[in-house]
Amino acid sequence: MTESVDQSTLIKDIMTSPVMSVTLNTTVNKVLKLAKEKNVTGFPVVDFEQNVIGIVSTLDIITEVAAGKLHLKLGELPLIIKVEKDVIKLNPETPVKKALFTIIRKRVGRIVIVDADNKLCGIVSRKDLINFFITINKLA
Repeated sequence: MTESVDQSTLIKDIMTSPVMSVTLNTTVNKVLKLAKEKNVTGFPVVDFEQNVIGIVSTLDIITEVAAGKLHLKLGELPLIIKVEKDVIKLNPETPVKKALFTIIRKRVGRIVIVDADNKLCGIVSRKDLINFFITINKLA
């Protein structure tokens, strides 16, 4: 499958942009409602200048609930309680092939796309890659 992914297709050609983001002040309940409304499973976390400072996924929240570390009755708490700070980031000029191998190797659902100033540009998810494969293989 990767033989059909050449170096000429760049992340900017397949990324989702603009992308919905949240802040550390966003509540857990709000994140879950946005995830349902937007049909996504995670969000970049940005500061007031749109610098990427973390990422949160619905899986992270579900895991915390299952482990008894977070109670949904406490969902009005700010998101600061559960944000992954080790964010995998690439820039828009990166070949799609690198994004593909990064998602596989790191076993993540999404990669945040930032510019040279760490400003949020977009996101590449597994869904974006599936859509790309469907397009290049003329499956649709």
